[in-house]
Amino acid sequence: MNLKSLKSALFLGALLCFGFSNAQQVTGTVSDETGPLPGATVVVKGTTIGTQTDFDGNFSIAAEADATLVFSYVGYKKIEMAVNGKSTIDVVLQEDAAALEEVVVTGYSTQTRGDLTGSVGSVDISEATKAPIVNAAEALQGRVSGVTITNNGSPGASPTVRIRGYGTGNSNDPLYIIDGVQTDDASILNSINPADISQMNVLKDGAAAIYGARASNGVVIITTRSGGYNMDKARVSLDTYTGFSAATNVPELLNTEQHGDMIWQSIRNDGGVPSHPQYGSGPNPITPTTLQRTPDGISATVKPNGGTDWLDELYRTAITQNASITLENGNEKSKFLFSASYLNREGIQIATGFKRGSMRLNSEFKIGDRIKVGQHANISFDRRGGGQSWYNFATRMSPLVPVYDDLGNYAGNYSNDTGLSNPNNPIAEANRQANDFNKSFRVFGDIYATLDIIDGLQFKTSIGGSIKAYNDRRFRALIPESSEPISTNTLTEADQDTYEWVWNNTLSYNKSFREHSINALVGIEALNVNGKGKEISRTDFFFETPDYYLLENGGGAANVAYAYDNASSLFSVFGTANYSYAGKYLLTATVRQDRSSRFLGDNQSDIFPSFSAGWVASNEDFWPTDAIMSRLKFKGSWGQLGNQTLPVDNPTFNISVLSGQYADYGFNGSGAVTQGALLESVGNPDLKWETSETTNFGLELGFFNNKLNLEAEYFIIKTKDLISQDNSAFSTTSIAANAPYVNLGSIENKGIDATLSYADELNSGFKYGVDLNFSSYKNEVIDLISAFQVGFDGFRTTGAVTRTQEGQPISSFYGRIVDGIFASEAEVSASADQGFASAADGVGRFKYSDINNDGTINDDDRTFIGSPHPDFTYGVNLSASYKGVDISAFFQGSQGNDIFNNDKVYTDLPTFFNANRSVRVLDSLARVSQITKVMPIHFL
Repeated sequence: MNLKSLKSALFLGALLCFGFSNAQQVTGTVSDETGPLPGATVVVKGTTIGTQTDFDGNFSIAAEADATLVFSYVGYKKIEMAVNGKSTIDVVLQEDAAALEEVVVTGYSTQTRGDLTGSVGSVDISEATKAPIVNAAEALQGRVSGVTITNNGSPGASPTVRIRGYGTGNSNDPLYIIDGVQTDDASILNSINPADISQMNVLKDGAAAIYGARASNGVVIITTRSGGYNMDKARVSLDTYTGFSAATNVPELLNTEQHGDMIWQSIRNDGGVPSHPQYGSGPNPITPTTLQRTPDGISATVKPNGGTDWLDELYRTAITQNASITLENGNEKSKFLFSASYLNREGIQIATGFKRGSMRLNSEFKIGDRIKVGQHANISFDRRGGGQSWYNFATRMSPLVPVYDDLGNYAGNYSNDTGLSNPNNPIAEANRQANDFNKSFRVFGDIYATLDIIDGLQFKTSIGGSIKAYNDRRFRALIPESSEPISTNTLTEADQDTYEWVWNNTLSYNKSFREHSINALVGIEALNVNGKGKEISRTDFFFETPDYYLLENGGGAANVAYAYDNASSLFSVFGTANYSYAGKYLLTATVRQDRSSRFLGDNQSDIFPSFSAGWVASNEDFWPTDAIMSRLKFKGSWGQLGNQTLPVDNPTFNISVLSGQYADYGFNGSGAVTQGALLESVGNPDLKWETSETTNFGLELGFFNNKLNLEAEYFIIKTKDLISQDNSAFSTTSIAANAPYVNLGSIENKGIDATLSYADELNSGFKYGVDLNFSSYKNEVIDLISAFQVGFDGFRTTGAVTRTQEGQPISSFYGRIVDGIFASEAEVSASADQGFASAADGVGRFKYSDINNDGTINDDDRTFIGSPHPDFTYGVNLSASYKGVDISAFFQGSQGNDIFNNDKVYTDLPTFFNANRSVRVLDSLARVSQITKVMPIHFL
C-alpha cells in the first residue's frame, strides 16, 4: 500500500469513527393516559431505522444526538421528539378521534382502515347510540352502505339484517362475532346493552373469508368496552333515557255510515235489493243504536259518531325506558369494566311489551411481562309479554261492534246471523293473551390468554360459548262472543335449550422492517352447536287465570307438537397475511379450510381463499402535499365464502318418526298393533356447500385534508350450488315426506356501495358533520335444476305469489297483468275469454292481459310483474355540537322495491263481505252506468 492510499484509508476510518461517535442508544417508554402501548412504532425521521415497543411499551433505538424520533400508534396522534443528546425519552401519545375511527377489528386481528384492501364498513357508535336502541343491530340501520335492516315493530323482535342483498333462497343471515363468540342467531343482539359496544364493523366481501363456511352472507363484528390500564381513578357513568313510539300511516277504515253505504252499493251493483241484519231494508242503510240479533240477555250499544275505531282502540303511545350504569378501572397489572342495564319497552299494541336486564364483566390481567389473561362475560334475561298481532282482526271488525257490551263484557259478532262477519274482538284477544310470554336467559362470553413469545410473535388461545334457555307459554282462552267460538281452551308450553362453544388457537406475527410491514396469523378452530327442545299442549282448563296455567291442570290429553335433540360441528384451519410497503402498496391473502358435520364424504370439507390488493397513490413521492385531493386509494379483492347454515342439521340422511296415527299397523288384522315409523324427511347424501364468489373494486378519495371523503365500491357476488328443498322431486300423489335439500342453481348480485362524508370544526369550536350512504344491486338467477321454483304458498286466497326462475331476480312476483276495468258488455265480448257466464257479468271486473294471445285467460297468461329487491337504499346522518351540546338527525330508506300487501285481500276486496274495509273502496262505489276503465270496481 502506497502512502497516498494509506492516507485515504486513515481519513475514511476517521470519518466512520466520527459518525459512530455521534450515534447513541436511546431508550424510553411509549404510553397513553391509561398505560403502556405495546407495538407502538419508533422511527428515526428521514431514515429507514425503526423499532417497535415491547409488551410494556419500552423501546431502544440507535440515533444520532441531533436526530428526531417519530412516535406513532394506531388511533393516536403522531409525535416528533428531538433527541438533543438525551439517552432517555418517554412519550405519552394522545388519542386522535379521526384516526380512532380507522382502527378496525377484522376478526382474529386488527388493521388500520387506511391499510384495508377489502370492503369493511364501520358504525360510528357514539352517534348511533344517541338514539334509543333496543337491539344492537339497530345501530347499523342506515349507517353502513350495503346493509339493510328491517324491523317488524314488535317489541323485542330481532331485526332482519341483509348485507348486499339476497344471495340465496336459504338463510341470508350474517355471522355475528361478539368478542370472539360466533353465532348466526340474531336474537343474541337482544342480549347486549348497546352502551357496552365500543366498535361495530361489517365485513362485506372477501375480507370475510377468514370465517370461511359461515361468511357468505357477511360478518358483523362487535367489540365491547373493557376499561383501561393505569387509570387515575375509577370511572362511573350513568345513562338513562325515556322515549315514545306510536303507530304511523295507520290505514283509514270505514265508519258505520260508510260501511252501510258500501254494503248497499255493492248489493245494488250486483243487481240485488239491499237488506242487512244490522242496517235494515229500504233505499238507504240505517245505522242501529244497538246491535241486532244478539243472544238473549245481551245488549251492545253502537258507539255514536261513526262507531268503533278498532285500530285506535288496539294501538297506543308506547313508552320506552332504559337505565344503565358502568364502572371501569385499572392499574398497572389489570383492568376491568362492569355494567348493568334495565330496559322496559311497551309495545304499541296494547298488552304487549319487552323487558330486559343484563350485566357485563370484562377484565384482563398481566402475569409477568409476557402473559395476559382475560375474559368477557354477558348475562341477560328478557321477557316478551303479550300475544300475536291482532291488526288483521282490527281492520276486519265491523265498526258497529263496540269493544264492550252494556254489561261490561267483551262484545262480538256472536253468530253468523248478525251480519257482522267472523273476526274476533281484537281488544278481547289482546287482553286475554296479556299473560302470554316468551322468556330467554342467556350467558355468553369467552376466556382467553396471550403469550408474547418474542418481539412481534404472539400466541393466543380462546374458548368461548353461549348458553340459552328459552321458554314460552301461550293460553288460548274461550271466546264466547265470537261467531266462531272454540269448544275448549288450550295451554301450550315450549322450552328450547341451545349450547354453543368455540375454541380457537392462533399464532400471530406483527413486525415492521424499515418500510416493510407484515401482519400474519395462522390458527385452528373447533365449533359445536347443540339444541334440544319440545312443545306440549293440553286442553280443557276449568279456570282461565294465570295462576292456574299449569299443564297438569288440563283435563284433556297432552299433545306433543314437536321434540328434538340435534347437534352440528365445524373444524377449521386458517391463515391470513397482510403486507404493506411504505403505506403505498398493500397486499392481503387469506385461506381457510372447513370441515362440517352437515355434509358427507368429500363434500364435508372445502377451502375458501381470498386475495386483495391496494395502492395508496396519494402516499407516493410525486403526490403534491398541498393538493386539493389529499387522498387517493385504489383497492380490489376476490374471495370465496361458504354457507352451511340450514334449517335442519342432518340434511343428508333420511329421517323417520314414530306415528301412532299413520305408522302403527295390525299385521294380524285384529288385536294389538305393531309400532311403526314413517319417513318424515328425505335426505340427500350428495348435498354440498353453497359457495359465494365475490369480486370487489373500490376507490377512496379525500379532499381538503380529508374533511370531505368519498368511498365507492363495485361488487359482483355469484353464489353457486344454492341449497333449497326441491318440491318438484315428488309428485302430488307420492309420499308425504318433506322434500330433500338439493343444490339447485346459482344467483348473481351486482351493485355499488358509496359513502360521502364531510366533517369540520370552526375556530369557535362548533363542529358539524354530514354523512350520506347509498347502495344499489341487481339480483339475477343464473341457472336452476328445474324450470322454476315456487315461493311460499300459504297466503289465503292467493296461494304462491312469487317464483324463482332463470333470468329473473330471486322470488320475483308472478301473476297476471291488469289492463284496466271492463266498462261495457261490448268490451267484455271483444276481449279474451275470462270465463264470465255472460258479458254483463264481466262489467266492472278486472281486464287481464292475454300474454300468449290465445284468446283465453288462464294460468298461461301469468308473467313476472314485480321485484322485491330495491332499486337503491340510502342513509343520511347529520350531526353538530358546540360547547358540550350536540344535536343529530338520522334518515334512512329503501326505494323501488315491490311489496305484496296481503292485508288488502281483506281491506280492499270482499273476501269477507260484511267485514270492514279501507276507505279506498269509496272511490269504487259507483253505479254500473258510471263505470269507466280506470275505476277499480271489479269486486263490487
